Amino acid sequence: MLAGAVMLSLWGTSLFAVFQDGSSFNVLAAIFTSLTFLPLALLALWGGISGSETAMQRARIALLASGGLLLLVTATEVFRRNFFTGD
Repeated sequence: MLAGAVMLSLWGTSLFAVFQDGSSFNVLAAIFTSLTFLPLALLALWGGISGSETAMQRARIALLASGGLLLLVTATEVFRRNFFTGD
């Protein structure tokens, strides 16, 4: 349940960035997280709340998928900072 709640807070943070600075990159990030990260967060949260075996299996898969997604985003950000410094 804690992982699902943390994932929902990360999703909310991406929405907060849109309201703070409405640049096209932030809007695109909010749309992308709403389509990918929000359903995974809801699956993980529901699996923790429900406690049934099938819901726990889905939550485990959702957590692994979201971990891979976060790893991909982190690797992309490291690549961007190393090669596109903005000088």
